[in-house]
Amino acid sequence: MGLCHCCLKETERDFCRSCSKALFGVTNIRSKLDYNASQFAYNANGNVNRFSISGAQTKFSAKIQDKKVINVEKGGTHILKPTLEPRYENYQDAPANEHVTMLMARVIFKIPTAWSALLSFDNGDPVYITKRFDVIEDGERAGERLSQSDFAQIAGLVPEKDGRDYKYEGISYEGIAALIRENVSAADVAVEVFFRMVLFNYLVCNGDAHAKNFSLRNSAENPEVYELTPAYDLLNTSLHIPFEQSRTALDLFKDEDYFKTRFYKDNGFYGTPDFMEFAKRIGVVEKRADRFIKQAIDAVPAMEEMLDKSFLSEQGKSKYKESIRDRAKALNLLRLV
Repeated sequence: MGLCHCCLKETERDFCRSCSKALFGVTNIRSKLDYNASQFAYNANGNVNRFSISGAQTKFSAKIQDKKVINVEKGGTHILKPTLEPRYENYQDAPANEHVTMLMARVIFKIPTAWSALLSFDNGDPVYITKRFDVIEDGERAGERLSQSDFAQIAGLVPEKDGRDYKYEGISYEGIAALIRENVSAADVAVEVFFRMVLFNYLVCNGDAHAKNFSLRNSAENPEVYELTPAYDLLNTSLHIPFEQSRTALDLFKDEDYFKTRFYKDNGFYGTPDFMEFAKRIGVVEKRADRFIKQAIDAVPAMEEMLDKSFLSEQGKSKYKESIRDRAKALNLLRLV
């Protein structure tokens, strides 16, 4: 009996039936691919397949055909992400890191996320796979791509105008929340989900939750209606960049150059008073915000249990646990009662 490479529950196969259907649309798919990363980059004619590099990580477009994951230039339904470059610490843990972080967000924190799993190449190297959420699966429009825009695009941020760090410095989380209210009809719900996303990213030490890692898409039912996309690109970046300059990719507040909470002035990092101020500014009800923070602190044991089941190395598990305990401790200081 092994563990499902998606939900980490016990199963006799590589994937439990429900996860396999949700992620791949078929059952009995294997977690081990019959090729390596270098082979995946070339098509049958020996030509280089089209792929993209976002930040530090290569990404391949893929789809499921005959119960196999194959590379495609067009019509991709999934994305494959191999390990980080060797210059990063614990680079081989990156796929397992993203998989377990996405799973914690979905299962423990009930945050809508893209479906994902951990596979391996033929040589044993791990590779993360995620299902695209901008492709319509069923009905007359099956296969059609939904319109999706990240918040760097929505805010009009471009490197030519805003500098090479535009996705980190061009907007704050408060600014993104304001854009959600401007563009989403069910804004109260979307902003609350966004608050939980930001809080989760803080707890799991995701220092790469920048403006391009939050997006809106149009509804499949009504192209004129926009909604917040499921969360994606969630991982604990401290495993790979242990001395990050900031605890968050973006400032919480749009006026952070001039405004600091008393807690931040005293400690030099965000805590519950900062997140409560953030909730107030973006319109999340105080009692609900405080409840979310308490739930985040209380979730650490469940997170550690999931980490123990994950495909991370033992060193990766230990570092991950240490980092979330540190963040939970920061949130527990002066928490509202």
